[in-house]
Amino acid sequence: MIPLLTFLLYAVTFCTQASGSMSLLPSWPDAGPPLIFEISGLGNGYSSPTIASDRIYVTGETDHIGYLYTYDLTGKLIWNATYGEEWTISYPGSRSAPTLAGDLLYICSGMGEIICFEAMSGNKRWSINLLKDLGGVNVTFGYSIPLLVDGEILYCSPGGEENNIVALNRFTGKLIWSSPAKEETAGYGSPLLIELPARKILVTSSEFFILGLDAGTGELLWSYELAFKGELPCNSPVFDGETLYWVAGPGNGAVAAQLSAKGDSIKVIWKNIEFDTFFGGFVQIGDYLYGSSDRLRKYVSVDTRTGKIINNLSFGIGSTIMAGNMLIGYNQQGQVGLIRPDKKKLELVNKFKISKGTNEHFSHPVISNGRLYIRHGDALMAYDIHSNE
Repeated sequence: MIPLLTFLLYAVTFCTQASGSMSLLPSWPDAGPPLIFEISGLGNGYSSPTIASDRIYVTGETDHIGYLYTYDLTGKLIWNATYGEEWTISYPGSRSAPTLAGDLLYICSGMGEIICFEAMSGNKRWSINLLKDLGGVNVTFGYSIPLLVDGEILYCSPGGEENNIVALNRFTGKLIWSSPAKEETAGYGSPLLIELPARKILVTSSEFFILGLDAGTGELLWSYELAFKGELPCNSPVFDGETLYWVAGPGNGAVAAQLSAKGDSIKVIWKNIEFDTFFGGFVQIGDYLYGSSDRLRKYVSVDTRTGKIINNLSFGIGSTIMAGNMLIGYNQQGQVGLIRPDKKKLELVNKFKISKGTNEHFSHPVISNGRLYIRHGDALMAYDIHSNE
């Protein structure tokens, strides 16, 4: 069994997933899809790359310092910049992925330093520290929640008693609003913004709660208290227009809740303690949720109407992303699998092993314009998975 301390660390792996309309391969060669390029020398890190139309942004830590790297689509370095001290206390490396909004790029280090860069040049526009400037309290394994941008607003979670969750002007870093929320340290999962006719809802997590705030004012509208207090929530919620789903890891499992029309309350529909991926994420396709189960040590499909597990696949545990009408799983043994989802059966079509890179296989894959990007510690690989059909 993996110890609790290690479980908590796994939560640092998040990504921004890019997608396009390009058709993807329905199957792969036995050795895996063709490798386009491989980048080495990123340093320690669990964050996934962020892909723009013609650039790749990724972070890493070397000798206690965080670096932001920018490459073109051939893997050639364009520029790099330091962003100060990075997390090295335990399981060293960068945490959350960069956030790209227009011509500006935002990163948050595990030490709570938020920096705004010019995406083309790497010049720094502004910075703010969640601990020193906003009175935040860092989490056990370093700040890991990705920054969320909407219009002129950048959302982040310092985790302090006063400035627990805040909205900043993304062009200046100035405070727009602040919420004490539950006065807890932040969770680890990516926040979700839900736009309703009445208001926008910011759904995020703290140490022991799933939270819904008015995205315009910071007012705490509702909260859901986790039953098990040992594991911080790590996965981004999913909203399908009516129902909100979250998976809060071992001990808490999955929950489906109906969001009110005004977004000011929720009603729990079902719970499933066995669908409990810790930080691998999950996706919804039609009436089913897909992801891995830490309790079962398998990938599973869950009926969104009942919450029951319909089928499972022996492929260990790991991250899950969509790939057209297929799934890609990247398990903690370093295997990448192409999975055909079906309510009656989960089929492993192909798999291959990641042999490059360092440390744990925790980063989420990213798909952009027919390419599959896999970050494994010091290395980043790009594979060709586009179909000509």
